[in-house]
Amino acid sequence: MNELLRKYFEGNITSDEKIGLFELIEESSELKKEFISFQNIRGLTSWLVCKGDEELAIGKLLEFKQSQRKNCRAIIFRKFLNYAATICITVATTLSVVHFIQKDKIKIQPPIAYQELTTPRGQHMMLKMQDGTKVWLNACTTLRYPCIFNDSIRKVELNGEAYFEVKHNAKIPFIVVTHKATVKVLGTKFNVFAYKNSKEFKVSLVDGCVNVHANNSSMNMTILPYEALSLLDGKFIKESFADTDFLLWRDGIYAFDDLSFNKIVEKLELYYGVHLVQKNKKLAHYKFSGKFRQRDGIESVLKTLQQVHRFSYKKINDLDKIIIY
Repeated sequence: MNELLRKYFEGNITSDEKIGLFELIEESSELKKEFISFQNIRGLTSWLVCKGDEELAIGKLLEFKQSQRKNCRAIIFRKFLNYAATICITVATTLSVVHFIQKDKIKIQPPIAYQELTTPRGQHMMLKMQDGTKVWLNACTTLRYPCIFNDSIRKVELNGEAYFEVKHNAKIPFIVVTHKATVKVLGTKFNVFAYKNSKEFKVSLVDGCVNVHANNSSMNMTILPYEALSLLDGKFIKESFADTDFLLWRDGIYAFDDLSFNKIVEKLELYYGVHLVQKNKKLAHYKFSGKFRQRDGIESVLKTLQQVHRFSYKKINDLDKIIIY
């Protein structure tokens, strides 16, 4: 293993050695891969809850990699996960090296490794990020974020629904980028609903203050606690809320409050990844209220709704489709 790489991850590298290391990384594709591997591992260990686990896990991996240099990367990760006692997820990695000159001195930012996490259909999860921020992800949601935030910005990309408890840092803003708008905060608690395959976009603030900026527009607006901001047809719509039952999805509960049947159908499609064909026009005029356990599945929701207003449905498993008539 490269000695400079070891010193970098052990935190014992000097400034001159760091510059030399990143110059070598640019020249060697193998060294780039090795750096990314360890950078991802640092990100994964941010989920560990026991003090000292990260240092132990990386130390064990360094020892293991020295003795098993010819083993494939997949085996390295499996061995590491045994030491770290963490979970296995799909990690997508992107590498970028940025050089710039300032006052005749070369400053080099280390390559940035990203993780991309997607929650399965009908499930939810919570993760703790490297800066201490907690994020809950609803079903069929994808979050892309750097393993380690830099010193100037904390930026993540979201497709789906997520609830954030952002660790306060007045010097480093936290930014959530979605397909419709960007949310900027310093430290706060808020929910973002932003599935790419949905017309709905909404930010609901529980604590703190957030600024929402519409993409490809100069339009932006700040909201305060218990205010929600929607973006519809290129316009912001602000409203207040008192009931927070819509956030129960973090506990595996879907709560619908006086919601139209068609709107419920849209939500179920997003949460369970199933295409619902609504052929019963009468149902469009009805509204429903109720709470449903996420793990019970989409058919449990439909069967409960059937008890309020009669309708039938047919499930086509091969096509992930349900026809309502």
